[in-house]
Amino acid sequence: MAKKEKKLSYERAPSMTWYKVLRPIFTVMFRTFWPLRIVGAEYIPKEGAGVVVSNHRSMIDPFVVSYGAHRLVSFMAKEELFGVPFVGLLIRKLGGFPVDRTRKDATSMRVALSVLKGGELLGMFPEGTRSATDEMQEMRTGAVRLAAKTGVPIIPAAVVNTQNALPPGKLIRIARIEVHFGPAFEIAELYEKHEKGEATQMALEMLRERIAALHGH
Repeated sequence: MAKKEKKLSYERAPSMTWYKVLRPIFTVMFRTFWPLRIVGAEYIPKEGAGVVVSNHRSMIDPFVVSYGAHRLVSFMAKEELFGVPFVGLLIRKLGGFPVDRTRKDATSMRVALSVLKGGELLGMFPEGTRSATDEMQEMRTGAVRLAAKTGVPIIPAAVVNTQNALPPGKLIRIARIEVHFGPAFEIAELYEKHEKGEATQMALEMLRERIAALHGH
Protein backbone atom coordinates (compact mmCIF):
# COMPACT_ATOMS: atom_id res chain seq x y z
CA MET A 1 0.00 0.00 0.00
CA ALA A 2 1.35 3.39 -0.98
CA LYS A 3 2.19 5.73 1.85
CA LYS A 4 -0.35 8.52 2.15
CA GLU A 5 1.17 11.90 1.38
CA LYS A 6 0.97 14.31 4.28
CA LYS A 7 -0.86 17.50 3.38
CA LEU A 8 1.16 20.67 3.84
CA SER A 9 -0.37 23.13 6.30
CA TYR A 10 0.12 26.82 5.55
CA GLU A 11 -1.48 27.96 8.80
CA ARG A 12 0.50 30.56 10.69
CA ALA A 13 0.61 30.71 14.47
CA PRO A 14 2.64 33.81 15.41
CA SER A 15 2.96 34.22 19.16
CA MET A 16 4.43 37.28 20.85
CA THR A 17 4.62 35.19 24.02
CA TRP A 18 6.95 32.75 22.28
CA TYR A 19 8.92 35.64 20.81
CA LYS A 20 9.38 37.29 24.22
CA VAL A 21 10.37 33.98 25.84
CA LEU A 22 12.79 33.02 23.07
CA ARG A 23 14.48 36.40 22.70
CA PRO A 24 16.51 36.18 25.97
CA ILE A 25 17.49 32.62 25.03
CA PHE A 26 18.79 33.85 21.68
CA THR A 27 20.52 36.72 23.51
CA VAL A 28 22.55 34.19 25.47
CA MET A 29 23.40 32.26 22.31
CA PHE A 30 24.37 35.42 20.43
CA ARG A 31 26.69 36.45 23.24
CA THR A 32 28.35 33.09 23.88
CA PHE A 33 28.33 30.65 20.95
CA TRP A 34 27.73 33.15 18.15
CA PRO A 35 28.79 36.69 19.14
CA LEU A 36 26.50 38.79 16.97
CA ARG A 37 27.22 42.25 15.56
CA ILE A 38 24.09 44.12 14.45
CA VAL A 39 24.48 47.03 12.04
CA GLY A 40 21.71 49.27 10.70
CA ALA A 41 18.87 48.15 12.97
CA GLU A 42 17.60 51.74 12.80
CA TYR A 43 16.49 51.05 9.22
CA ILE A 44 13.86 48.59 10.44
CA PRO A 45 10.53 50.44 10.81
CA LYS A 46 9.10 50.37 14.32
CA GLU A 47 5.72 49.46 12.89
CA GLY A 48 4.08 48.79 9.57
CA ALA A 49 4.69 46.30 6.79
CA GLY A 50 7.84 45.67 4.81
CA VAL A 51 9.75 42.88 3.08
CA VAL A 52 13.10 42.09 4.69
CA VAL A 53 15.23 40.45 2.01
CA SER A 54 18.57 38.79 2.80
CA ASN A 55 21.25 36.53 1.42
CA HIS A 56 21.21 33.00 2.85
CA ARG A 57 24.14 30.99 4.23
CA SER A 58 22.84 28.94 7.18
CA MET A 59 19.73 27.49 8.81
CA ILE A 60 20.12 30.03 11.62
CA ASP A 61 19.71 33.00 9.26
CA PRO A 62 15.97 33.59 9.91
CA PHE A 63 16.61 33.79 13.64
CA VAL A 64 19.65 36.06 13.18
CA VAL A 65 17.70 38.47 10.95
CA SER A 66 14.62 38.54 13.19
CA TYR A 67 16.71 39.04 16.33
CA GLY A 68 18.71 41.84 14.71
CA ALA A 69 15.55 43.57 13.51
CA HIS A 70 14.12 43.76 17.05
CA ARG A 71 10.77 42.86 15.51
CA LEU A 72 9.05 39.62 14.67
CA VAL A 73 9.92 38.85 11.05
CA SER A 74 7.71 36.15 9.54
CA PHE A 75 9.80 34.08 7.17
CA MET A 76 8.72 32.07 4.19
CA ALA A 77 10.67 28.85 4.78
CA LYS A 78 11.20 25.68 2.79
CA GLU A 79 8.52 23.10 3.55
CA GLU A 80 11.05 20.43 4.60
CA LEU A 81 11.83 22.37 7.79
CA PHE A 82 8.26 21.99 9.01
CA GLY A 83 8.74 18.23 9.24
CA VAL A 84 11.69 18.56 11.63
CA PRO A 85 10.60 18.00 15.26
CA PHE A 86 10.35 21.27 17.23
CA VAL A 87 11.96 23.28 14.41
CA GLY A 88 8.70 23.40 12.48
CA LEU A 89 6.79 24.42 15.60
CA LEU A 90 9.37 27.09 16.40
CA ILE A 91 9.15 28.58 12.91
CA ARG A 92 5.34 28.70 13.06
CA LYS A 93 5.36 30.33 16.50
CA LEU A 94 7.66 33.00 15.10
CA GLY A 95 5.20 33.66 12.30
CA GLY A 96 6.80 31.55 9.59
CA PHE A 97 5.03 29.51 6.95
CA PRO A 98 6.11 26.96 4.32
CA VAL A 99 6.78 27.23 0.62
CA ASP A 100 7.05 24.38 -1.85
CA ARG A 101 10.16 25.23 -3.87
CA THR A 102 9.48 22.59 -6.52
CA ARG A 103 6.65 24.60 -8.07
CA LYS A 104 5.02 28.01 -8.16
CA ASP A 105 3.39 27.95 -4.75
CA ALA A 106 0.35 30.23 -5.06
CA THR A 107 -0.89 29.40 -1.57
CA SER A 108 2.38 30.48 0.02
CA MET A 109 2.26 33.75 -1.92
CA ARG A 110 -1.28 34.38 -0.66
CA VAL A 111 -0.11 33.85 2.91
CA ALA A 112 2.79 36.24 2.29
CA LEU A 113 0.32 38.86 1.03
CA SER A 114 -1.77 38.45 4.16
CA VAL A 115 1.33 39.04 6.30
CA LEU A 116 2.02 42.34 4.54
CA LYS A 117 -1.62 43.44 4.51
CA GLY A 118 -1.66 42.80 8.26
CA GLY A 119 1.11 45.37 8.76
CA GLU A 120 3.78 42.77 9.59
CA LEU A 121 7.34 42.24 8.43
CA LEU A 122 7.83 39.47 5.90
CA GLY A 123 11.23 37.80 5.60
CA MET A 124 12.45 36.22 2.38
CA PHE A 125 15.61 34.66 0.95
CA PRO A 126 15.34 35.30 -2.80
CA GLU A 127 18.07 32.77 -3.61
CA GLY A 128 15.62 30.08 -2.54
CA THR A 129 18.27 28.01 -0.79
CA ARG A 130 21.52 28.41 1.11
CA SER A 131 24.47 29.61 -0.94
CA ALA A 132 27.72 27.66 -0.74
CA THR A 133 29.79 30.79 -1.33
CA ASP A 134 29.70 34.50 -0.59
CA GLU A 135 28.50 35.07 -4.15
CA MET A 136 24.73 35.34 -4.35
CA GLN A 137 22.92 32.80 -6.50
CA GLU A 138 20.25 33.65 -9.03
CA MET A 139 17.45 35.51 -7.29
CA ARG A 140 13.80 34.60 -7.60
CA THR A 141 11.25 37.32 -8.19
CA GLY A 142 8.78 36.65 -5.35
CA ALA A 143 9.97 39.33 -2.93
CA VAL A 144 10.00 42.00 -5.62
CA ARG A 145 6.58 41.03 -6.95
CA LEU A 146 5.08 41.12 -3.44
CA ALA A 147 6.56 44.56 -2.75
CA ALA A 148 5.26 45.84 -6.09
CA LYS A 149 1.78 44.42 -5.52
CA THR A 150 1.38 45.81 -2.00
CA GLY A 151 3.43 49.01 -2.27
CA VAL A 152 5.41 48.20 0.89
CA PRO A 153 9.13 49.01 1.16
CA ILE A 154 11.93 46.49 0.76
CA ILE A 155 14.53 46.42 3.53
CA PRO A 156 17.78 44.82 2.31
CA ALA A 157 19.76 42.72 4.77
CA ALA A 158 22.94 40.65 4.76
CA VAL A 159 24.13 37.94 7.11
CA VAL A 160 27.87 37.41 7.46
CA ASN A 161 29.74 34.24 8.51
CA THR A 162 26.64 32.33 9.65
CA GLN A 163 27.78 29.38 7.53
CA ASN A 164 30.61 28.85 10.02
CA ALA A 165 28.26 29.01 13.01
CA LEU A 166 26.13 26.12 11.78
CA PRO A 167 27.66 24.44 8.72
CA PRO A 168 25.32 22.21 6.68
CA GLY A 169 25.07 18.75 8.22
CA LYS A 170 27.35 19.58 11.15
CA LEU A 171 27.07 20.60 14.80
CA ILE A 172 27.16 24.20 15.94
CA ARG A 173 30.51 25.94 16.14
CA ILE A 174 31.62 29.05 17.96
CA ALA A 175 31.81 31.85 15.38
CA ARG A 176 31.47 35.60 15.21
CA ILE A 177 28.54 36.52 12.99
CA GLU A 178 26.95 39.72 11.72
CA VAL A 179 23.69 41.00 10.31
CA HIS A 180 23.53 44.27 8.39
CA PHE A 181 20.40 46.19 7.39
CA GLY A 182 20.21 48.91 4.79
CA PRO A 183 17.82 51.79 4.09
CA ALA A 184 14.38 50.76 2.90
CA PHE A 185 13.47 51.51 -0.71
CA GLU A 186 10.30 51.34 -2.78
CA ILE A 187 9.92 50.09 -6.33
CA ALA A 188 6.45 51.32 -7.35
CA GLU A 189 7.96 54.04 -9.54
CA LEU A 190 9.86 51.46 -11.57
CA TYR A 191 6.60 49.75 -12.49
CA GLU A 192 5.04 53.08 -13.42
CA LYS A 193 7.84 53.93 -15.84
CA HIS A 194 8.78 50.53 -17.27
CA GLU A 195 7.19 47.37 -18.61
CA LYS A 196 6.46 44.83 -15.86
CA GLY A 197 9.16 42.32 -16.77
CA GLU A 198 11.80 45.02 -17.20
CA ALA A 199 10.81 46.69 -13.92
CA THR A 200 11.09 43.38 -12.09
CA GLN A 201 14.61 42.75 -13.41
CA MET A 202 15.65 46.31 -12.55
CA ALA A 203 14.30 45.91 -9.01
CA LEU A 204 16.12 42.58 -8.61
CA GLU A 205 19.39 44.16 -9.71
CA MET A 206 18.90 47.04 -7.26
CA LEU A 207 18.24 44.55 -4.49
CA ARG A 208 21.25 42.39 -5.39
CA GLU A 209 23.56 45.43 -5.38
CA ARG A 210 22.30 46.63 -2.00
CA ILE A 211 22.64 43.23 -0.36
CA ALA A 212 26.13 42.79 -1.84
CA ALA A 213 27.16 46.22 -0.54
CA LEU A 214 25.91 45.36 2.96
CA HIS A 215 27.75 42.04 2.91
CA GLY A 216 30.96 43.77 1.91
CA HIS A 217 31.00 46.04 4.98
